[in-house]
Amino acid sequence: MPGDTAHTMRINTEIFKAYDIRGLYPGEVNEEVARQIGRGFVVYLGASKIGVSRDMRVSSPGIAAAFIQGAREQGADVVDYGMLGTDMLYFAVVNDGLEGGAQITASHNPKQYNGIKMVRSGALPLSGDQGLGEIRDMIVNDTLPRPAATPGSVSPRNIIFEYVEKVMSFIDPSVITPFTVVLDAGSGMAGLVAPLLFDQLPCKTTKLCFDIDGTFPHHEANPLLAENRRDITEEVIRQKADVGIAWDGDADRCFFIDGSGEFISGDFITALLAEAFLLKGGCATRTASSPARSRGTTTSATSRTPTTASFRRCSSSS
Repeated sequence: MPGDTAHTMRINTEIFKAYDIRGLYPGEVNEEVARQIGRGFVVYLGASKIGVSRDMRVSSPGIAAAFIQGAREQGADVVDYGMLGTDMLYFAVVNDGLEGGAQITASHNPKQYNGIKMVRSGALPLSGDQGLGEIRDMIVNDTLPRPAATPGSVSPRNIIFEYVEKVMSFIDPSVITPFTVVLDAGSGMAGLVAPLLFDQLPCKTTKLCFDIDGTFPHHEANPLLAENRRDITEEVIRQKADVGIAWDGDADRCFFIDGSGEFISGDFITALLAEAFLLKGGCATRTASSPARSRGTTTSATSRTPTTASFRRCSSSS
């Protein structure tokens, strides 16, 4: 059964990427596109209750409102979490037992862009092979079902402090060394949550670009580009800080600068985190530690001798 207005709308199918929807606003991603995607999202999942949040981009409030409208048209109740980082929305989907969630964001892309990241129950991402293609085809082929007889409801919810509590549960703040840390939020969503986390640690912090501003007045929120790391690198070197941490726009990724001002590969950080969680879960035993890096040396973290650890299969109770 055809939808109500989908046949009158033209949509650029190139906005449907491998793992999200992303394009220029308003030419490619706009409120009407978002409304139809919201409808398709609910239909694809068969969901009765979902969550929606947004980043700080200028166009995000309107796109979020349109996505929520579309979801409600198909009968789904929507929890509106307001402005969050992407991983905070994923936490909310799991924490609140929702059937899906959508984050309005273009991640690290320039301010002219916007988009949507979508997950199903358990915060498992939709992709081009599972979900995004089906939603695209329903819109393009005008096969979205008619709106529900009774639209869904919308209710606001603040989950920030629950998220902070969950993040802090991963560590023991009392054993944290009082490092000197330079932080760069890139005017993005890290400016919302990072202070709530670092204020609970004994670290001395310097905050750069913590004004949440979707026009990105200082630099783009893409730390993978060297020009966007210039300020934090200079500040780390000037202060002789221990580390610098820079986030992308929706704060679902962070990147590290070592004490010499060198950018650290994300693969290296992932390996360190994997080891830490395996050790904490009893799935690994460290048998030898790599030597600590001394301040003033030029040795890169990526060239250090890696920690040697033995791993075993975790039991289901680990």
